[in-house]
Amino acid sequence: MTHKQIAKSPESHMRAQDSTEILNSLIEPQENTRSFSRRLFREDQTDLTKSLQEQLTEKDLHIARLQDALTSERKKCARLQSRCNQQGAELKRREQQTNRMKEKLPQLTDRQKHRGVSIEILNVLPKWTGRREAGFKTAKADGRIEEALRLLLDRREAELREAMKLRHGLTTLLHMLRNNMAQAIQDSSNTGVEETEDNVLVQSEQSLGDHVTGGVVQEWMQVQKTLRELMAQSPIAPETDQEKLLVHLEEELEQSRQLIRAQQQLLQESVNPPLPAVLMDCYYIEEWERLQDHWEEFKRQRRSFQRERQAFTEAAIRLGREKNEFEQQKALRLKSDFLNFSPVKKNTQWNRRESTALSDQRVAAPDQLSMSPCVTPSSEGSEVTPGSCQNLVMTPNTPELYSVLKLPYYRSQQMLGSPEEHHTWPF
Repeated sequence: MTHKQIAKSPESHMRAQDSTEILNSLIEPQENTRSFSRRLFREDQTDLTKSLQEQLTEKDLHIARLQDALTSERKKCARLQSRCNQQGAELKRREQQTNRMKEKLPQLTDRQKHRGVSIEILNVLPKWTGRREAGFKTAKADGRIEEALRLLLDRREAELREAMKLRHGLTTLLHMLRNNMAQAIQDSSNTGVEETEDNVLVQSEQSLGDHVTGGVVQEWMQVQKTLRELMAQSPIAPETDQEKLLVHLEEELEQSRQLIRAQQQLLQESVNPPLPAVLMDCYYIEEWERLQDHWEEFKRQRRSFQRERQAFTEAAIRLGREKNEFEQQKALRLKSDFLNFSPVKKNTQWNRRESTALSDQRVAAPDQLSMSPCVTPSSEGSEVTPGSCQNLVMTPNTPELYSVLKLPYYRSQQMLGSPEEHHTWPF
């Protein structure tokens, strides 16, 4: 009946056109906001993709550098491995060669012991048959040559060692002889020391042999004896007592100098007496006190540093919480702004707390939505009874539809500015 009445009455047709215009006016700002949000989302996505691409390029470059380093290290390892293999092969070859030489050495020595008188034929003449026999005992000849060369080398080495020993003995003998000559020329009074040195020279000459030195030490002994005899017979002999007196005076002078130094030291100690035993460790006590002061300063600085670090961490935590609260407040403010942009002003009797509670209830239980009766032109003049409201078709209002569909609900300025339309919509 209600549909027939709507089709028959022209006023209902006009109201339907008005409702379509209102819906179009509601859809247009919603599409604009959606396009704006999409544009912002696309810009964010492009920035994010650019940053990700830059990070990927950096990672690729880093991976390429690492791969180059890995290839170079692998090449180096391969070169070292090949060199190690070559050295191992060379070592094995040398070991095999030494083993073969060790095996050949006793054979050659045994053959040399049991060898009789024989003639080696190096160049064999060809026979009349046109054939030429192989070399006669070439391996034996090579082994004998090697053995002979080895023996010669050993002899040369032994001779060289003997020559080195002889050279060392001769150099030591000449050095001792030179020192003895210099001492004999400078002073001829120390007869006991000279006799011991002469005995050492004679023993060294005997160890070397007269055939090496040529009797140089014996001749020097004879020369030294004649020199002493001449020094004893010469008129310069009385001067020896004078020299002894000079030496004695020099010793007394040195003793007097030492005595003067000791007296000066004693005088200095008497003027500046040493510290008593009680005050000997005063510097140690001062150092210990200074160390304790430094340790207290260090503890104080550590405590202050810990306090500053704790304050910094608390400030960082507080800043993070304030940031989260700010983000939540910002989101709530944006949500409230979006919800306030509705096409119709709210009634003054509808409180904000009630609206939020109602919206939460509607989101929690969308099946229990409050339904408003569908108003028609025929029902405007007639009074609505409580029994007749049960038979009417109940339709949800616009905020309820938006809350159920989880879409943002905006109020346009045109709807907010027109009071007539505000009275027509029963929300």
